[in-house]
This record gives sequence, C-alpha cells and structure tokens, in this order.
Amino acid sequence: MFLGVVMSKKSDELSKLYDDMAKRARRVSAWVIMRGLEHVGTVRVHYPADGAGRLVAYVADWTLDCPVGVPFNEFTRWQRGIAGGYGYDKTSAALRGLSVGGVVLQDNGRDWVAQLHGAGLYVICAI
Repeated sequence: MFLGVVMSKKSDELSKLYDDMAKRARRVSAWVIMRGLEHVGTVRVHYPADGAGRLVAYVADWTLDCPVGVPFNEFTRWQRGIAGGYGYDKTSAALRGLSVGGVVLQDNGRDWVAQLHGAGLYVICAI
C-alpha cells in the first residue's frame, strides 16, 4: 500500500502504519538524510527473510508541513513503499515516488543515494 507524500489518513490507519514499522524491526537498514547540519529525512528499509519476499521501505520527509485543514493527529511525514520478486533492485523500486528532503525519488536505474547526493543531500548509514 503506497501512502503518498503527504498523508492525511485517519488515526487508526496511522496506528497500523506505526505498528507495521515496529513488526518489521528485524533485517533492517536505516539512513539519516542531512542538508548541511539539518536532519531532513530518514530512510528505513526492511529486507525480506528470503530473496523473493516483500521489501518494505519507510521514508520520513521532515521538510513537509501539515497541510492547512488537516488535523495534526491525522498527518504523518512517514511514507511506505513495497517491492517483491527476484532479479531487480527492490530498494529503488520500493522508494519510487517517495520524497525525502524535498526530493522525489525515481526508479530510473540510478541509485537512490546518488539521487540524493545530486540534490546536495548527505546520506549517513545509521544501521
């Protein structure tokens, strides 16, 4: 389920998103995205137990503001992307269309880290 860049969902759906993130805490990598000294995003990738399972990526774009008229408890900066199968870069596929630090990631054969570097952002591996 792709939740989009700006999420305006009911609180129970946000709870499900956060619960899903907690369940997938194993087989995870995480990166902190910086613009100079400012933390502008976080990327978490949860890898499948086998090569064919679902890879789930979560991205937080800390540059997004809550849209006018949307209650704050129904808004999150976290987005989710999913990819599965064999024979391709599932991480880039799962990150396609998600934004971090104001950059909308593309699945164009170019590494997502290189896309962020090209936009002047720094990517720091946290785990």
